[in-house]
Amino acid sequence: MQEDGTVKSGRVSKRGKLQIFTAVMLCAIMILSLTANAWFAASRGLVAYAPISSPEALYIGAGHRDIANDTFEDIRYLYFNGIDATDGKEYYDYVFCVYGRCVSGYHLQLAYTTNNQFTYEIYVAKEETVNSAGSIAYTTHTETPETFYYSIDTTVNSGNPVAGHYLNGVTVNGEFIADSTYHSQTYDSYNNVDKYAEPIYWQTTTPQPGNARTDFVTYYILRVRINGKRTNDRETDVICMTAKSASVGS
Repeated sequence: MQEDGTVKSGRVSKRGKLQIFTAVMLCAIMILSLTANAWFAASRGLVAYAPISSPEALYIGAGHRDIANDTFEDIRYLYFNGIDATDGKEYYDYVFCVYGRCVSGYHLQLAYTTNNQFTYEIYVAKEETVNSAGSIAYTTHTETPETFYYSIDTTVNSGNPVAGHYLNGVTVNGEFIADSTYHSQTYDSYNNVDKYAEPIYWQTTTPQPGNARTDFVTYYILRVRINGKRTNDRETDVICMTAKSASVGS
């Protein structure tokens, strides 16, 4: 018999078996312990990062957005009827909003045709429950309609329009129209398109602030300026508005 409790025949003594069994069990316990610790660490990590990793949600709507009751005014309620070019007004104002959650920033985008040479400006607005001088009224399309009032927020951009830039605008013979930069994406295989039917694309220069962790809503006033002929005998303009998360690219 050897001093370590084994015999030359290769058999293991009871003491040797106990030592080996104990060693194996200790290894198994250590592995289980490490696995459990890793799982709990991962669970804590998921809890810590869940608010940041939540799916982004970004929408554009008309008028009032009630976060508490999760109600909103559909964008289809953003009517552009009622523009009278003969009444002497320089512009018409319309209210819309951008709302969502877990979006740190987003770009506002406009695409419009130039049939009537209207120009567009966007201002950050504030919502009020009482009417004030120069404010815009918006009545909700709910079972019990409510009226809210909106005015330009002079604490943002000093009351100036949101800064942006044109992606394909060009001045030709004194007219500001679209060039052919996005023609293939807009009309695919159409080649004979009137120059005024080619849409101009505009986008904010820097992202508008959202909220990376929770719900948010920002109100805007879209100002339609009448720069063309003072007549109601005019062609139809097309305007599209979008909000795109800044994380999706520029």
